[in-house]
Amino acid sequence: MGERMRKWAVRMLFSAALLVLGDPVTGTFGLKDEPLPDQVFMVGNEDGTGTGFLIEASGLVLTNQHVAGDSGTQEIISLGGGEYTGQVLETNRYLDLALVRIEDFPGGEPLVLSDEPPERMEKVLTPVWTDDHPFEIREGTVQLLHQTAGIDDQEPAFSDFMISSTKLKPGMSGSPVIRTDTGEVIAVNTAIEPWSGISLSIPVTTVREVLDRWIGEHGEGGTFDGS
Repeated sequence: MGERMRKWAVRMLFSAALLVLGDPVTGTFGLKDEPLPDQVFMVGNEDGTGTGFLIEASGLVLTNQHVAGDSGTQEIISLGGGEYTGQVLETNRYLDLALVRIEDFPGGEPLVLSDEPPERMEKVLTPVWTDDHPFEIREGTVQLLHQTAGIDDQEPAFSDFMISSTKLKPGMSGSPVIRTDTGEVIAVNTAIEPWSGISLSIPVTTVREVLDRWIGEHGEGGTFDGS
């Protein structure tokens, strides 16, 4: 099964910044004591694999649309080794988001999505799926905010991307960007800069309205805001 990850278009607009590339690390997320065994997942199908994460206790997983596609069955493997089947419920191509329900999911603690927007130079951690090393935790720093980029000739270009120094590879699309000091998700990775591998992501505060609607229509309780 091949991996894929979309790359930035050349019309990416951003100012110069010092980028310190993140490296794989081991450890925990912010205030959490465990490394999220049933909260971060590999999401895959016949077209490729990516990463996703639990946003609702009954088994709703958020990932990228370009990972899951617009419909169909997904193979789901948790960081803890659990193997599941998932179905695509919702997609948004402009935001590159997809909502997948894990079938027969035993339940779990969803990651908390932050109500506070990201800030420049704050430290972040990203749990990711790779074929070489099934799960890694990568660290980095938020570098730029409110950046405009066109992905795969998309029109109009999205104008609120976040850039962080976390170095990513194919298979890491859809991974959560986690604020180190609180353990909350502040963004979803969606693409990489092809020369350096640094990440382009969508802040969760930007897409909260879409996520609220999806959770309201498909959720069964235990939402990402801790309720």
